[in-house]
Amino acid sequence: AELQLIDKYADLTGELHTDLHECLGHGSGKLLPGVDPDALKAYGSTIEEARADLFGLYYVADPKLVELGLTPNVDAYKAEYYTYLMNGLMTQLVRIEPGNNVEEAHMRNRQLIARWVFEKGAADKVVELVKKDGKTYVVVNDYEKLRALFGELLSEIQRIKSTGDYQGAHDLVENYAVKVDPALHAEVLERY
Repeated sequence: AELQLIDKYADLTGELHTDLHECLGHGSGKLLPGVDPDALKAYGSTIEEARADLFGLYYVADPKLVELGLTPNVDAYKAEYYTYLMNGLMTQLVRIEPGNNVEEAHMRNRQLIARWVFEKGAADKVVELVKKDGKTYVVVNDYEKLRALFGELLSEIQRIKSTGDYQGAHDLVENYAVKVDPALHAEVLERY
């Protein structure tokens, strides 16, 4: 089912997510008066990229996009959600040398988002990593709850950015965006 969605819609929804990220994601949001634009220091780029990606992820699933003819139906966004999580949880690991952490801001942002929604949705099994024949696969069980989690994280990241909450940025990035699971990393590299 995921492959069919990806084959039909991933090019369209991927480009639409990028457009939403670049034009509206980066173009939206404000700092509160008096907040230093550099308050998040080394975490600023990752937080800003995550904010823009989350904006795109949340709104690529909006029914208004179907009404406007930008997506063909209410299920097309699922291709972007699935490929985004695959990339953030697994695929992008092929670009990292064994034993290294995630360093680049865009890669950190994708892992932060994917790991955060994976963890926060674990009790409801919103997203799972499932082993089959010795290989790990991403399974999305509830796209509506996944969208709600993207919205929740977007709200928190906007709060961090708007208020210059350095500690909040530090905690999100260090807890979700940096470390690599060595066993999963080895599997991804072998499969690649």
